[in-house]
Amino acid sequence: QPSSSKRRRENSRKSDTDLLNQLTTPQPVSQPNTPALGPRRKKLRALLGDGEDKQTASYREVQSRFAWLEAGNLRDANGKQPQDAEYDARTVQVPKDVTSKLSESQKQYWSIKQKYRDVILFFKVGKFYELYEDDAQIGADALEWKMTITGVGHCRQVGCPESGVDEAVQRLTQMGYKVGRIEQMETAKEAKESRGPKATIQRELTRIHTPATNTGSIGVDAVHLMALHEQEEMDTEAASTQLNRVHYGFAFLDAAAGRFYVGSTSDDASRANLGALLTQIAPRELLTARGGLTKTTERLLTSPPVPLQLSTVQPGSEYPDPADIAAMQDKKAFFGGLQLSDEMAQSDPSGLAALAALQHHLTRMLASQELASSAQLVVPYEVYTGALKLDGPTLHNLELLEGGEGGPDGSLLAQLDTCSSPGGQRLLRRWICRPLLSKTEINKRQDAVCELSARPGIVQPLCAMLRTMQDFERAQGRLRNSAAPPALGLPDWAIQAAQKRRLAALAAGVTAVEEACKALASLRQGGEDVQGGPPESALLQAAAAAGLSANSLPMQALRTIRDSLEWPCSPAASKKGKGTKAAAAPSPTLLEGVTRRCMLQENHEEESLAAYLAAEVEATNGLIADFNVHADAFEAMEAALSSVDVLIAFATFSQTAVGPTCRPEIIETGAATGGKAVLDLKGVWHPCVNAAVGRSVVPNDLQLGQRDGAGARALLLTGANMAGKSTIARATCIAVILAQVGCSVPAAACCLTLADRIFTRLGASDRIMTGESTFLVECAETASILRHATPDSLVVLDELGRGTSTFDGYAIAHAVLKHLSSQQDCRQLFATHYHPLTAEFKGNSRVEQAAWQQLQSASLVFLYQLRGGACPCSYGLQVAQLAGIPRSITVSARRAGSVLESRLQGAFGQGELQADDDAIQIRSVSTPVSQLA
Repeated sequence: QPSSSKRRRENSRKSDTDLLNQLTTPQPVSQPNTPALGPRRKKLRALLGDGEDKQTASYREVQSRFAWLEAGNLRDANGKQPQDAEYDARTVQVPKDVTSKLSESQKQYWSIKQKYRDVILFFKVGKFYELYEDDAQIGADALEWKMTITGVGHCRQVGCPESGVDEAVQRLTQMGYKVGRIEQMETAKEAKESRGPKATIQRELTRIHTPATNTGSIGVDAVHLMALHEQEEMDTEAASTQLNRVHYGFAFLDAAAGRFYVGSTSDDASRANLGALLTQIAPRELLTARGGLTKTTERLLTSPPVPLQLSTVQPGSEYPDPADIAAMQDKKAFFGGLQLSDEMAQSDPSGLAALAALQHHLTRMLASQELASSAQLVVPYEVYTGALKLDGPTLHNLELLEGGEGGPDGSLLAQLDTCSSPGGQRLLRRWICRPLLSKTEINKRQDAVCELSARPGIVQPLCAMLRTMQDFERAQGRLRNSAAPPALGLPDWAIQAAQKRRLAALAAGVTAVEEACKALASLRQGGEDVQGGPPESALLQAAAAAGLSANSLPMQALRTIRDSLEWPCSPAASKKGKGTKAAAAPSPTLLEGVTRRCMLQENHEEESLAAYLAAEVEATNGLIADFNVHADAFEAMEAALSSVDVLIAFATFSQTAVGPTCRPEIIETGAATGGKAVLDLKGVWHPCVNAAVGRSVVPNDLQLGQRDGAGARALLLTGANMAGKSTIARATCIAVILAQVGCSVPAAACCLTLADRIFTRLGASDRIMTGESTFLVECAETASILRHATPDSLVVLDELGRGTSTFDGYAIAHAVLKHLSSQQDCRQLFATHYHPLTAEFKGNSRVEQAAWQQLQSASLVFLYQLRGGACPCSYGLQVAQLAGIPRSITVSARRAGSVLESRLQGAFGQGELQADDDAIQIRSVSTPVSQLA
């Protein structure tokens, strides 16, 4: 059996369709382990006309009675078959003749199940929770529960006692399933007293838990539910391959933080911007309208850049048209459950349509009261505005967030992440995805990093407090999610359970604010650095100023809230162990006097439990509202602490790096540089490669343009296999990203003008599931570069053209290098094994050449120092021998290579490539390719 962690990873990659298929496709009926029948007993059964035992017969009978759930017989709630374009796999039609034969409790179950076939439903029966039919099969397979056919409904079923249902729900949610609970709203005694001895207990479906709306036991990473709207934009001026331009409107919910984000962006056929959006947000579930995506986008989402579940909903009823949203006179009323500002109400209608789809989905999941209340804010989200643009392929190629194996190991994020708080870890990820474009803001971060590096007396006590304090952002999110009171009509036990959660959230919020005040006070005083005094850099001063004084209105309100609660123990006593990530939240109760005063104010004269609970709920509503009214001030404190935490991580990187680091010098693109971009790196090295090999990689110097605007901005890199061309290309991009994110650069010296965008075409990969070859992927990414690169961009192209024939690939590589160097004149690294390019661009003032010179012939010696000039060949045969290719094969290959080389002598640099309708032919003439029209 695979481990539970492996099963979770596998399920996290499943689409919503995959998970639905588990409910759609009939599974083999699990049967109990029964003793094998002996030959005499088999003979006796045969004589009696009974060829199988009663238990096996029962399973067969169950399977026949529920044949309407098999794939060939399925209908959705509207009677449509799976092959119908409008078939809704989230629902199922229960035949009338089946319904008439069901018990009253089973009628309750199937009346709910027919609307929620995509949800695993736990059905409460006394002190147990049960799963039926297809849900039971999942429970048996995923949770290894024993399958039976006894009990209510006489169907396949598994179950657990009520003490184990919370864990079961959590495990199934982690596997990627949606899970709901059908609760008993009254006791059997209450049902009989109110409706007679044969009355059926009333049951209702309560909150449905999904991976994308989980607010309970979740890790550091944010969990997002996202909706996406796509609209085609035909660009008649673009090349034929770029006609498929689209506009996206999107909205997403950070459930744990209690906040909605809305935005929009445009994209071309490469869908690079969509890839960046999905990588930045990393949604667990993506909602789209049925039939609302182009074929190009559908192909991307079959193999998305991050694991997600793709869910389709009905257009119109569940996903409104942006035109209908734009025509609304009062958008605030339409989104009445959310805090929608005037500015947001006038934003892109496609983004607001996505927001409406999220609201409808949360309503269907019975989570709108918790996650879409008036306490939740709606704020704008910009994919690129004000930031260095890193599209989807670039985020992947540079391994900024994930390493080559798909996990965090080996990524830049893992290398930098020494943050002490969960909020800092989440902010670091956002900063890496969105480096700055403002020299002023970059220098502010650099000033703060330098000061933190020089003053450990500030850092040490602050980190100690950050490691043990509450997750401030999540604590505020829990309070926003707890703002709505329990739903009307719930039984007393459900109200009490909800109250316990609300008061725990209130206590966590109070504790988090108090701890944040202490941490910021320590920063304001300079920590233990008595001689240095308060911080001097602008960012640290601003962070310290975010701390609230004891006499401020928010802190006065906080003290009132604290005094209204009865704490079983002090917050300090609840912290367990040394260096724990977060303190265990205390579980207080509301002071009885507070509840009594509320009863008097509401004129509750009776002393019943229901009246007391109503007063307690009302009092709690007031306390949470008093906290949330100061949310802006508390959020400013959280943002300040998270920022300082990330800056400390940057300072730690500069102090613990295995190679030299420096503060980058940022110069303006202007008259002094001739309006040209500059990138000058001395001794640059790749921090992740150094960490992986466990020793220092030889640093290299690299210059793209000079300070006075002269010099080539294109560098043509050649060298042997394994010499380090890809490493120096990635190291250069990492250096620019770290410089613009405000961190120290892994180099002895760095001078640059700001890059507006980084493009990368690295590695060879196809997309088999979408029918895209390696060369098609190469060309799509290259087309995006040619379309969007500007003189301030940084472009990295590695082995362009190797996915097709030698001559076609060479011709494309030549043309792209020529265009980028002569037209865009942007900074670019062009690594290639097409060595004739060195002859073609020799003497070109816009293209500099560099290589790793190889000095040995038979046995290859790698020289990692980058030098000027060209490399004569790639030494592929020597590398093949190192890899274990038999010597007889390499000797034969060397002979064949010599013959081919003699035949093509003069073809490049002294020959002409003449194209006709069928192929590219070579003629031995003296005209180089670079001079051909």
